[in-house]
Amino acid sequence: MTSFFVLNATATMITQYLPEFNLFHLLVVCIAFALGGFVKGISAFGLPTIAVPIIVFFMSLPAAVSIMTVPMVITNFVQMLISGQIKSSIARHWLLLLGLFIGLPIGVFMLSAVDTKYLLIAVGGFLVVISGLEYFGVSFSFLGSHEKISGPTVGFTAGIIGGITTLFGTLPVFFFIALGLEKEKFVGAVSVMLFGGSIFLLLSLQRMDFLKPTEIAYSLIGLAPLFAGMWAGTKVRHLIDQKTFKKFVLILVTLIGFLMIYRAYN
Repeated sequence: MTSFFVLNATATMITQYLPEFNLFHLLVVCIAFALGGFVKGISAFGLPTIAVPIIVFFMSLPAAVSIMTVPMVITNFVQMLISGQIKSSIARHWLLLLGLFIGLPIGVFMLSAVDTKYLLIAVGGFLVVISGLEYFGVSFSFLGSHEKISGPTVGFTAGIIGGITTLFGTLPVFFFIALGLEKEKFVGAVSVMLFGGSIFLLLSLQRMDFLKPTEIAYSLIGLAPLFAGMWAGTKVRHLIDQKTFKKFVLILVTLIGFLMIYRAYN
């Protein structure tokens, strides 16, 4: 109850300067961030996967994408530092990162200029199929032997998708699974990739004038429940073994695929 009154007082004060700001949208963002933070704490990714669909039910997609950018930068920076895998991740996956950074600005441009329905359907269906195959024992480890080609290809494709949806981490996550990375190395690689991608996404959105003061206000206030959720999720991750962790990640990637297909029709 006390938290609600604090949020209400905060919202009232902010609306004096930002008329579009309101308490209901703030509550939606806080709930979405808390749930997304919990999933991110377990898997190292999944914040926009959980949060964006919740926010989009009440706000526009461009607004939801804008709201996610600042928390993505901050949370991925924190998770990247904690992982202790920064140098090794960059050294191994720099080609993937390069492709990602090139693709993101293109995706942001497409967000405002292109009908992306069929792209979302195709990528969503692809994720559902390959995650299901991997879950039931079909290995994609062969991607590791062609990493210099598959890495930047995955990164570039993920960048375009991420500029449209903020879900640029999904394809690289599956790529890291296919490489067979150990749990903590996986978390490190994902965190480095998401932090770098978040910076490029933030700059691209700012250049295209998608970032507004109201969305930034929602983002900053929502950081408290987000970090609370991440803390709880991290505790859970430390309690589960590698096999359970991989299954959780694959199920989450499958969910992302279905959400992308759903978003294409709504």
